[in-house]
Amino acid sequence: MSNNIFNGFILEEVVAEEIINKYVGKIPEQLIEVWKKYGFGSIINGYLKIINPDRFQNVIDESYFRSQVAIPIFATGMGDIIAWEENKYLRMVNYRRGGFKGISAGFDFFFSDLESTSFCEKYLDCQPYFQAVEKYGQPTFDECFGYTPILGLGGSEKVEKLEKVKLIEHIYIITHFMGSIE
Repeated sequence: MSNNIFNGFILEEVVAEEIINKYVGKIPEQLIEVWKKYGFGSIINGYLKIINPDRFQNVIDESYFRSQVAIPIFATGMGDIIAWEENKYLRMVNYRRGGFKGISAGFDFFFSDLESTSFCEKYLDCQPYFQAVEKYGQPTFDECFGYTPILGLGGSEKVEKLEKVKLIEHIYIITHFMGSIE
């Protein structure tokens, strides 16, 4: 695993031993090692948040049709969740666009893939996060950028239409108006 992606890591919380033990064998070993070495926090200028699955499982359960096989392991600075599914697939639940997509079958190269701008744009749908950071500053760990109004209600994909919003609450607002991701 490349450590370059962790330059600039921002620690939010040290991972408790009981959380580590709970997820050994259920999520990729590489992520367990990141939890031990770095903790929960953010990388890529705050875009990718390494999250506590326990804090996001209810969100997934209430908003995603594959929740029975999904463990939330990352959240994005644009209000999406990346889940580990069936102990072999990495999928993004893209709330702002109302869909989901596969990122990879397996996890071995995920952290090194993150070093590629094109990977982040194609698979993590990271635009216009970095433009928004330049304009509004980086969201805190419990925040993301959200379109106002949300895209599903006619919002436009312009940086000027983004605001810093609470991450979990924003997902609930989107799914309240647009329904669960199916």
